[in-house]
Amino acid sequence: MIRIHLILALTLATATVRAQAIPNDLRALINRTNTNFPRLKEQAQQLRAGQVQVDIARSAYQPNITGNGLYQYVTPVAQATLPINGKDATIQFQPNHNVNANIGVGQTLYDFGRTDASIRQAADHVQILQHTLDLTRQNLGYQVAAAYYGIGFLQKSITVQDSVIGVAQRNIQVFANRLQNGEALQYDLLTQQVRLKAAQNRKIDLQNNLERQRALLTYLTGDPNPAISPAAAQFEAQIQPFTIEGSLQTAQTNNKEIQLAQDRVRAAQTDMLAYERSGRPNLSFSGSAGYRNGYLPEIGSLKFNVAAGVNLTVPIYSGKRYSLQNQAARLNLDASRYAIESANAQLRQNLEQLNADIQSNQQRLQNLETQVQQARKALEIAQVRLQSGVITPVELQSAETGVEEAELARLNYQYQLLLNHLEYKRLLGENL
Repeated sequence: MIRIHLILALTLATATVRAQAIPNDLRALINRTNTNFPRLKEQAQQLRAGQVQVDIARSAYQPNITGNGLYQYVTPVAQATLPINGKDATIQFQPNHNVNANIGVGQTLYDFGRTDASIRQAADHVQILQHTLDLTRQNLGYQVAAAYYGIGFLQKSITVQDSVIGVAQRNIQVFANRLQNGEALQYDLLTQQVRLKAAQNRKIDLQNNLERQRALLTYLTGDPNPAISPAAAQFEAQIQPFTIEGSLQTAQTNNKEIQLAQDRVRAAQTDMLAYERSGRPNLSFSGSAGYRNGYLPEIGSLKFNVAAGVNLTVPIYSGKRYSLQNQAARLNLDASRYAIESANAQLRQNLEQLNADIQSNQQRLQNLETQVQQARKALEIAQVRLQSGVITPVELQSAETGVEEAELARLNYQYQLLLNHLEYKRLLGENL
């Protein structure tokens, strides 16, 4: 028989889980996930690469200094025969061996906002990468929490199932003794044996699910043997139905998916700006200083020389490239704006469904309190009748099953409320 004190112990073991009371071992598991999960490492490296791209774009404001060296053999070269001092002399205007070594400097003076737009493009991309990393980290944290409390739920369910198995085993012994004394039928004994096997099979299913949850936790944390404290089984979440509009306003500000959609809108707007400015002129300075030969009259001698100038490049025709790029950017911007509308609509739907689930689970939990009390009373009466030998196996099994089902149902709804609580925090954009 299911012992009343065991059921009371299971009931009293539940405690409140609030945002400020995350168990230390769960916090440690989440931190381990943030440290070890490969996807987070990948996105962290992508974020670093994006930050480098910002520096690369900003480097366009810096001068470009190069060292240049040239040797060129040329033949034939321009030459002329001229009378000099009464004699004909051959004058060569270019040496056969041409040498030119210099230091060149290039510097953009003004590009009409093209570099600034490129920097903003890179910075917007970094913002998207940062919020993508935050979203992945948040989702993994809630997956770890769900697996953590799932293990606690399964452990408590196995405890209840062990009690059911113990009851079935004791009932088998009672009916075996009665069968020997001619006070029971073989059918009564077989009924209890079938119930025992069914309870054992349910325990096997629970244990299998428990191992699967442990495997999931190992995958998420990288810990082959994650530590789970008794706090995992303490999940009577205190959560009340909420107002949709108030929660929606908070979620639209902090929800990671909404933030990511907004980042993509800003990036699309910057892309439009960059493509618009890509067809603008570019004013730059270029200069060099070094040594070269080829200066008359001693064309073979190296001489120091300096060159400086200003270049103005004005795009005239590019096959409608800039206008097409601008058109594509505008279409991407429209798509990104629709994505925000879709995300907001999905967020509202999720909050409405979650609020309905919370109300439903709380009402079911309240109704179960009466059902549990009635099931316990029925079991007490069945125990007395069993000792008196005036109860049928069907009545006994019904009383025992009633308590088992009521306790497991209450446990399940408490667990569902905890999951509702976690989902609500996730939608509001809170981190565990």
